Amino acid sequence: MKHLSRLNKTLLLSLLTLFILYSFANSQWYYSMYFEQEYNSNPFGLPEAEEDYISQLSMGLRKDWDKVTMQYYGSYFNFKQYTVRNFYWQQFYLAYAGEATTWSFIAENRIDKSDYNIYDYVTIRGGFSHLLTSEKFLWRLNGGLAINTFHNFSELNNVLMSASTSLNRSFSTRTSIIASAAFNMKTYLDKQTEIVLPDDTLMVTETTNNLAAVYSGGGGGGMGPGHGDGGQDGYYYYSPESENTLVSQFFFSLRLAQSITKFTGIAMQFQNRTNLNKYDRSVAGLYGYLAESQIFDDPMGYQGNSIGAELTQLFPWQISIKSAAYYQQKNYVSQGIYLDEENFDQTVLREDQYKTFWILLEKQFPLGSSEYASLNLELNYQWIENISNSYWYDYQSHYISIGLQLDL
Repeated sequence: MKHLSRLNKTLLLSLLTLFILYSFANSQWYYSMYFEQEYNSNPFGLPEAEEDYISQLSMGLRKDWDKVTMQYYGSYFNFKQYTVRNFYWQQFYLAYAGEATTWSFIAENRIDKSDYNIYDYVTIRGGFSHLLTSEKFLWRLNGGLAINTFHNFSELNNVLMSASTSLNRSFSTRTSIIASAAFNMKTYLDKQTEIVLPDDTLMVTETTNNLAAVYSGGGGGGMGPGHGDGGQDGYYYYSPESENTLVSQFFFSLRLAQSITKFTGIAMQFQNRTNLNKYDRSVAGLYGYLAESQIFDDPMGYQGNSIGAELTQLFPWQISIKSAAYYQQKNYVSQGIYLDEENFDQTVLREDQYKTFWILLEKQFPLGSSEYASLNLELNYQWIENISNSYWYDYQSHYISIGLQLDL
C-alpha cells in the first residue's frame, strides 16, 4: 500500500500545482491530468495468468496559437506486484493546421528500468493530411514518414512510409459510410542479421521461414512473455535469409455508422490486412503491457480480417456508455510457433484469433464557464481472449479500471 500512498500524495500535489498554474495561465495554455487504478487478471498475456494492480499517472501541457499547436504528454505506469516492470512513456507533438491541410511532427519514447530496457524505443514521425470537401463527400489524403529505433534490437530499426486516403459519405437517414485504404512500406536499416544459438535450451527446427525469435528463460513470476533479463541472457534465433529488407502491406477499412435515435448510435466495421511479401523480422516469446509495439506484435507482420460493432448511448447529466465487440484473424507471414514453454518450431506459422469486448461508462463534470475545463470520471471493463497455435500467445485476460481526467 506504500506505493498507493505515494501516488495519492503525488496526485494531490500535481492537482494543486495545476490549479495554481491555471490561476495565472494565459487562456491559450491548456493542462490535463489523468489518474487510473486498474485490476488486471493477466496484464502480460501469459498462458497461465498472473494478476496485478496497475496505477497510471499522466500529465499533459498544450499551447495553442492561431494555427499551431504544441503539446507534451507523459505517463508513468506502476505495477504493484512486479515493480521491476514500471515504465515511463512520453510524447511531444507539434502541428500546423491550415484551412485544408494539416502538418504534424511527433516524437515519442518509452523508458523502462534497466532489467527491462528491452522494451525501450524511440519513434520520430511526421505527416500531413489534406481535406477535400464537396456537397456529398468528405475526402481526406494522408501521408507519413516514421523512423523507429529499438534499444536492444538494432536488427529491427526501420523507416516506415505510409500513404492513405478515406472517403466519408453522409445521408439524410443519419447514416454515415467511411471507406479507408492505406499502403504501408517498411525498410530495415540494418541489412545484416546473425544466428546466435547459445545452448540447447531452445530447439530450432529446420529453417523454412524468415524471422527473429526470442525465448527468455528463468523462473518465478512472469516467466515467458513479460519476463526475462532485458535480453542479456536470453536465447535468440535470427534467420540467415535476410537479404530482403523491404516489407509492405495494403490495409482496407469499411465503417458503417447509424444514428438510431437522437441519443443512440451504432457502428459496424470491417478491416483487412494483406501483406505483399512473405518476409518479416519479428521477436517471438515476449509481451508488453497492453501495448503492441513493432517488436512484439508488428501489425505489418500478419494479415487477415477483422470485424466489429460499437454501440454508443447518451444519457442526461452528461453521462454516456460505449461498448464494443471485435473479432480479428491474424495469420503471421513468417513467425513460427512455440510448441511448449521452450521448444520453437519454425516450420509451422503462427495463427491467432483475437476476441475482445469492452464497455466504458463516462460522466463529465464541467468546471467554470470554459468549454475546455472539465472533470471526467471513467469506469472501464475489457475482456480479451487470444486463441493461438503458439504456446506463449494462447491466453485470456480481463481488467476493470477507474480513471479521473482533469482538463483545464
